[in-house]
Amino acid sequence: MSNRLSEGLRYTLLVIIAVILLTPIYWLVMSSLRPADHIFRFSGNFSIETLIPFAFTLDNYSQALQSNVGRALFNSLFVSLTTVICGVFVNSLAGFAFAVFDFRFKKLLFVLILLSFMMPFESIVIPLYTLMRTIGWTDTYAALIMPEVAGGLIIFLFYQFFRGIPREIYEAARMDGANWWQIYYKMTMPLSGPTIATASLMIFIHQWDAFFWPLVATSSERLAVIQVAIARNMTMEQANWGAFFASASLAVLVAMVPFFWLQRHYVKIVITNADR
Repeated sequence: MSNRLSEGLRYTLLVIIAVILLTPIYWLVMSSLRPADHIFRFSGNFSIETLIPFAFTLDNYSQALQSNVGRALFNSLFVSLTTVICGVFVNSLAGFAFAVFDFRFKKLLFVLILLSFMMPFESIVIPLYTLMRTIGWTDTYAALIMPEVAGGLIIFLFYQFFRGIPREIYEAARMDGANWWQIYYKMTMPLSGPTIATASLMIFIHQWDAFFWPLVATSSERLAVIQVAIARNMTMEQANWGAFFASASLAVLVAMVPFFWLQRHYVKIVITNADR
């Protein structure tokens, strides 16, 4: 009986926390569906109309998509998905190398990689921008994608997984005539599904939420990502709150799709690494 009571209290607490965390997102989406004159009408006094709009409209989404938000959504999707593809390939290769091979300065290089994801990004913005300008990548997709491909945390995730594979399996594959490239993409990568899913989700969300670096690296409206486009369309003097909430809702809802799709793999790899 006590176990059932404690379990019931636990789930009740989780539901309360979930409601608190999701209420702002719910209000954002509901506000994006209200007519302009209804958005703040019921926010002062809490009532059922505050939570449930009785007048719906899609004009806010129409206005948002007619602006540069549609192009910005495409830019964010293109940049995020391209970074995911390149990032999984590069980081998995690096993690495989650190887990399997022995080479000079291996420990030192691995420590530097671990330190890299602890360093504030703002501390390297100026030299990074100088590098992008020197090679002629400013205001290009390459400037948005390439600096985010390699990540110390993602390398560490793959390193943890590849290190968990018994060394004897690698040696048996080598004795059967497989080269290291074949061992990497035919044997280890098919086994690393949860790690790939977790890495893909982390890279995607990081790129989708990126604001500071895209704002610095690109200046043209043609290359603006969704977070930058929302900020540029928003001024306190002349604010189209309906279109603003619609743009923000689109950004949130699109980002939630890969999260819910890959959620179980993400939880699985986090629990596995915690056990280690």
